[in-house]
Amino acid sequence: MKSILPIALSSLLVGGAIGYIAGNGSSDSEDEQSNKVVANSGGGERSRSIGGSSSTGDSGGRRSTSSYVEIMQEPGQTARLQALLDRYSNLSAVEFADEASTLDNLPFSERILAAYLLFGAWAEVDPYLAMEHANTKMGRAGMFVRPTVLQSWAASDPKGAAAYFESNKTQFAMMGMMGGRGGGSGSATIAGEWAKQDPDAALQWANTLEGKEKSDATVKALSQMAVTDPSRASELTKGLEGRALKDAYSSIASEWAKKSWTETESWVNGLPAEERDAAMGAAVESLALDNPKLAATKALAMAEGEARDEAVEKVAEEMASQGDPGEAVSWVMENGSEDAQRETIEDVMGSWVSQDPTKARAWIDDQPEGKVRDSGVSSYIMNSSESGPDTFALAESIGDDRTRGWTVGVTAVRMASSDKEGAISKVQESQAIDDSSKERILGRINGEGRGWGRDR
Repeated sequence: MKSILPIALSSLLVGGAIGYIAGNGSSDSEDEQSNKVVANSGGGERSRSIGGSSSTGDSGGRRSTSSYVEIMQEPGQTARLQALLDRYSNLSAVEFADEASTLDNLPFSERILAAYLLFGAWAEVDPYLAMEHANTKMGRAGMFVRPTVLQSWAASDPKGAAAYFESNKTQFAMMGMMGGRGGGSGSATIAGEWAKQDPDAALQWANTLEGKEKSDATVKALSQMAVTDPSRASELTKGLEGRALKDAYSSIASEWAKKSWTETESWVNGLPAEERDAAMGAAVESLALDNPKLAATKALAMAEGEARDEAVEKVAEEMASQGDPGEAVSWVMENGSEDAQRETIEDVMGSWVSQDPTKARAWIDDQPEGKVRDSGVSSYIMNSSESGPDTFALAESIGDDRTRGWTVGVTAVRMASSDKEGAISKVQESQAIDDSSKERILGRINGEGRGWGRDR
């Protein structure tokens, strides 16, 4: 049961909310191939408690009697999470199906949390039925639940999960399409969980795959192996090439740097020149977690480019979180590229505003026009409680049209909470935004429309 929470929450962060927004409760039919279910040799009535003890359906084990309403009245989010886990700790496969049928009755935010905990737990009891429910009962939302089921399945039975995946690949075609570190493909998800239990078996399975599935699984297995034995993982990269090789080197370097910087640096310096920068950047990012001062020195020794920029950003972020955000900003402004400066300002401005808003604002006032200042102003306003005319004017001073329109809109809506007429007047009189932006913002102030996004 301990594995369910991180699995469920990682899936939630990857895209769970999007799934329920896109198609919650839909009964849309899906392609027959995507609904194909491998026969469960154990039978649909198989039941096992999450903790590992046996239960026999409705009469087996202790079942929490707390209702969802009672659980959500618990003080503290941690207590609610634990109560949900307790509720699911001894359910049979059939009982899980009953629980899943009640999800649509929950408020949206509670439905998301309950769904991912439920399906993560269900997959440990009967992954076939959990997957079948996601395929046939949830419409488009099932696409976002299947990764949770697959990961939880692989965490307890990687061979079974692998067999299902290989026979039903179309069900997982969207996995890994959203980007981000948590959005791995189906083969990578299985290999990563398998490697936690038996890295050699995970690599053997990866070698039976082809193309991107093979490279994704191999890189993930090596990355997991590197957590405990980076030296051995580094010896098993033979056969990888291109992006897969670069990703493997970076993953290994990232994990190795957490154990020994000296060994990591020596290994990275021996890599082919074209692979060295990305691996060194990943290593420096890990080093920054424990020793941002040394990481700063190593980052500045790197050749200019994307890897160096990302390393500089990470170092500055850690400087800010472990010390003075103002010093971190000064360091990146002196040593970073414009891209690194802009990204860093967006990341650390929140901490700076929280610790010393006066200095943060003074820094903004000293900046020349440009992308870095725009990022600073937007982030400052987003993290500040200020919403008066001065803040509105600051938002109007942003040079980039899209960033300015979005920031002015947020400022106006915030201002309207205490001075609606004043906010409306500011929007109507503004020369910094166009008529369509004014219409959207006024609609938001008056409770109309669906709002706006940065890219509109």
